[in-house]
Amino acid sequence: MFERIKSYFRDVRINLDYPRYERQCQLEHEEQAERMYSTSQLDAERHALQSKIDTQANIKFDDLIRTKREEVSRAQSIIKEKELRLLYFTRYYKNELDELYGKKDYLFSKKSAIYDRKGGLSSAISEAFEEKNKAYEELNYYKNQIDSWHSKSDRTPWLLGNSGKKLPKHSLFGQSFGDLDSYKYDRDSAYDDVNEAKNRIGGLKQEQHTLNSEIAEIKHKIGALFNEIIQVKKDRSKMYELKKAGYNKIDLQRKLDEIKKNMQKTNIELSNYESQKREYILLEKNRYGVIEIESKIKDIKLKKKQFINSFNLEENQQKRKSVHRKIWLNERNMAYKASTRTK
Repeated sequence: MFERIKSYFRDVRINLDYPRYERQCQLEHEEQAERMYSTSQLDAERHALQSKIDTQANIKFDDLIRTKREEVSRAQSIIKEKELRLLYFTRYYKNELDELYGKKDYLFSKKSAIYDRKGGLSSAISEAFEEKNKAYEELNYYKNQIDSWHSKSDRTPWLLGNSGKKLPKHSLFGQSFGDLDSYKYDRDSAYDDVNEAKNRIGGLKQEQHTLNSEIAEIKHKIGALFNEIIQVKKDRSKMYELKKAGYNKIDLQRKLDEIKKNMQKTNIELSNYESQKREYILLEKNRYGVIEIESKIKDIKLKKKQFINSFNLEENQQKRKSVHRKIWLNERNMAYKASTRTK
């Protein structure tokens, strides 16, 4: 029994120590992979040859490629300028202006209609305020009548009051509870009229706010339209200036087509030079053995990766655990024997 317990705790200590040993083994395994599958010499050789090939290719083709790229860039600038000038001659300014003026008239008409609605709202708001003031007057009047009724019912007869008297529910000449109920009903009705007037004022003001927002939006659109109209007129004036300077639609289009055709030809030449450079580099890489070196580097890196991955194979993990256990036990036994000899 004692031996089983002792064996159990020994296994626990061994398992706790194993991750340290595993990290150490993995580091050693990776260092071994670097030594066994190093590509540094091949990399240096490949880099030196590639630099030599690139330099030769640059000397042979870069001036030609740069010249063609500059020609394409100049052609693109000229095309942009020609297209801008041609655009002045391809537009129908009268139609553009007629459309813009039509939009302007529509917006002015819409704005006028909203102003008319807004004016009607102002009158309605004034009426609603008058109704509210009238309702408040009636509300205060009936509140005073109720206060007066209570005051009279609490005063002594010497002060023309009814204190101590039993008041009837209804009476044609004297104080009664019917009068109080009538005042309360009229007060509540006046209070409802006040709230109704307030709600109406709130709705009218909200509508007024909406109309103000619509007017502001229309004014913004009208301002934008005026800017568009001014710009169209400027463009039309620019077209007249170009005509006066000797430009016309037919000549501009012909020159533009010619420049685009020449640029297309230059682009083909540029593409050919770039393709020739790539082909030259590939041929030189084959001639100097760079392709073969790159293949060797690829194979070595593949083997290196396989070797590194073999660390995680189940059988190798079991071997490491077995070796670790033996090392751990041997170290503890040697330490135990050393301590006994010391004693």
